[in-house]
Amino acid sequence: MPVIGIDLGTSNTCAAVVIDGKPRVILDEKGRATLPSVMSINRKGQFYIGYMAKAQMAVQPERTAHSAKRLLGQRFDSPDVQHLLPFLSYVITPTEEGMTSIVLGDHALSPTQVSAAVLKKVKALAENALHVPIEQAVISVPAHFDNIQRQETKEAAEIAGLEVTRLINEPTAAALAYGFGSSDITKTIAIYDFGGGTFDISVLEIGEGIYNVLATGGDTFLGGNDFNQAIANWIYDIFKQKTGIDLSYLTLAKQRILDASEYAKMQLSSQSSTKIELPNIVPDIDPKLYISETLTRAKLEELCLPLVERSCRICRSVFESAGLRMSDIDEVIMVGGMTKMPLIRQKVEEWFHKKPNTSINPDEAVGIGAAIQAMALDNDDDVVLLLDVIPLTLSIEAAGGVCIPLVKKNTKVPHKVSRIFTTSRDNQESVIVSIYQGEGSHVQDNTKLATFELTGIRPAKRMEPRIEVSLRIDVSGIMSVTAVDLDSKQSRSIQVVDMSTKALDLLEEGE
Repeated sequence: MPVIGIDLGTSNTCAAVVIDGKPRVILDEKGRATLPSVMSINRKGQFYIGYMAKAQMAVQPERTAHSAKRLLGQRFDSPDVQHLLPFLSYVITPTEEGMTSIVLGDHALSPTQVSAAVLKKVKALAENALHVPIEQAVISVPAHFDNIQRQETKEAAEIAGLEVTRLINEPTAAALAYGFGSSDITKTIAIYDFGGGTFDISVLEIGEGIYNVLATGGDTFLGGNDFNQAIANWIYDIFKQKTGIDLSYLTLAKQRILDASEYAKMQLSSQSSTKIELPNIVPDIDPKLYISETLTRAKLEELCLPLVERSCRICRSVFESAGLRMSDIDEVIMVGGMTKMPLIRQKVEEWFHKKPNTSINPDEAVGIGAAIQAMALDNDDDVVLLLDVIPLTLSIEAAGGVCIPLVKKNTKVPHKVSRIFTTSRDNQESVIVSIYQGEGSHVQDNTKLATFELTGIRPAKRMEPRIEVSLRIDVSGIMSVTAVDLDSKQSRSIQVVDMSTKALDLLEEGE
């Protein structure tokens, strides 16, 4: 029974499989290699996934969920989600726990459930194409996904009926696609991965079938959607100057403009200008009003240059934090749909001082790489050895809201580390253990991953009890935590999915 690889993308999803040693993309019944990561519900309560759902966006945008991947593991009150709200055609509300919920008609769905629906559709397409049941998959995630986002991706797969044999970072998967079948290649490569919703940069050493990730970084809120929005904002401004009407508050008009913006962006990868024409844009206000604007490639590049430069700043940060130099890089590999844009190719060439390699299919490379990893794991094959890293530092909160790093970013996985802590008050019978992810020195600068309470500590003077906290990160980058009172042997273990909000009362031993 084959294990497939899945690139669960923000905009589109691609699945692949290795058969007789050859990777191949799984096509749908119409020969299409990708499936829109879109879910819609019509007024009869019927759900649609993929192309049919995307077609609904133009007529029922408020009942169609797209870009759900951006909302995985995100709190409703986070700055990133709040920034997104005005640009979404569907309603997002907070759950009781403060996470995001997508409202489609009478249904409130979590981003995990929407992602699960897309994965279930991909599973069905794969079973139809391969004529066998599909029960296992390797699924790619953005390299910069934190622990909660990875856990929710895995949960979405389980809801869809898929066992995840491994989560693989998207740029690492692209590196597998690039190097597979060329065991004589020995290089240090940079994977510049700019997709529909996320940007990643990873540096790897590859040789003799070993893929050794040196450093990784990215932004889970930087992608092609933001380019579409930049064009849409330009159209809003022009229309408002001409008519006084702000289209950004009109759901149907907003979705039509976003669709037209995306199409114009794609056209300008091969043309110097394109026409954006949308008749009857506000039928309820004035049926005669329409949009007719010419967008040039030069104007597009002016609008989107800040987004491209943002990706270059992330590259610089990754290189600096890992002590890498430009001269260390033998080749720059470009993947992700946005790398078709001439401006991005130009800026990458300027930044890396070398012409990027665009030879692999930017839309299919990550799915193919995931399939190669699936094949290697399924066959216990040592032809491919993947040494990946965690993208963000993992810390424990100590008294005063200080974060004590336990595992630094770019540490190889799997990994386990233990540290001894103690109590901060006399006769303290319990401690709260809180784990954070990020590079800040204080909790307010990082993302809380988990909080749990260890009870049954022997009453004693402050700083006498010895509490061992152990973190284990598996190959998928998912973490589990164990806390043990070394005197009473009381212990508590969790896999990190809890988002509760208690305060910590621990000191590091010797503090």
